[in-house]
Amino acid sequence: MADQAYTQLKREIVQAKLRPGAMLSDSELADQYGMSRTPVREAINTLRREGLVIVRPKRGTFVKPIDFSEIQDLYALRKMVEPEAAVLASERVSAEELEELVELSAHSMDDTADKALLNERNAQLHVRIAEVAGIPLLTNAVRSIHEEIERCLNLRKEIGRPEKAVNHGRLVDAIAGRDAEVIRTTALSGIERARSHMMNVLTSHSGASSVSDIVAET
Repeated sequence: MADQAYTQLKREIVQAKLRPGAMLSDSELADQYGMSRTPVREAINTLRREGLVIVRPKRGTFVKPIDFSEIQDLYALRKMVEPEAAVLASERVSAEELEELVELSAHSMDDTADKALLNERNAQLHVRIAEVAGIPLLTNAVRSIHEEIERCLNLRKEIGRPEKAVNHGRLVDAIAGRDAEVIRTTALSGIERARSHMMNVLTSHSGASSVSDIVAET
C-alpha cells in the first residue's frame, strides 16, 4: 500500500494537482486513497527525502514551493549533465534503444495529447537517454531535475506550451550520428531554448517572487 500511496501522491505533486505550498494531511489523503494513514505517512516521508515535500515545525507538511532561483539552478544542472548523458548514450545505444528514443521523441510532439501528458513524455525522453547512458546515479539526477521542471510546466498552461519540441528529434538524430560535439551543441541549444521560454513567461509577472505567486494571480 505504501508504494501505491507514493505513486499516487507523487503523480499529484508532479502534475501540479497538489500545488507548491499546499498543506498535506495524512488523514485526508488516506481517506482519498482508501487506505490507512500508515502507508500515506511512509509515502510522505519518501517524498520528503526526494525533496518534493517539506516539513515545517509546528506548522505541518507541505508540497515544496518553487522559486525562480531554483528554476535557474535546474536548467544550469541540465546543461551540466544532459549533454554528457547524451554523448554516453550515443556510445552505448542499441538499435532497439535508438528506435525507442525515436518513438519517444515523436510522442513528445503529438499535438493531440493534453499538456500534462506531453510534459510527462518530454521528461520520459530525457530520462530514457540517461538510462541508455548506463549510469544509475546520472539517471536519478536527470529524473529529479525533470520532476521539478514538470511541476512548473503543469502549473500554468502558457508555461507548458513552449515552441514545438523539434529539438527532441534533432537530439535523437545527433545521438544516432554519434558525433559528440554535435550532440553537445544540440542538447545545449534545446535546454537554453526551454530555459528562456520558461523564464520569459515567469518574469512577465513582475510582482511575483515564486512560481506559487504566479499561480495565485489566476
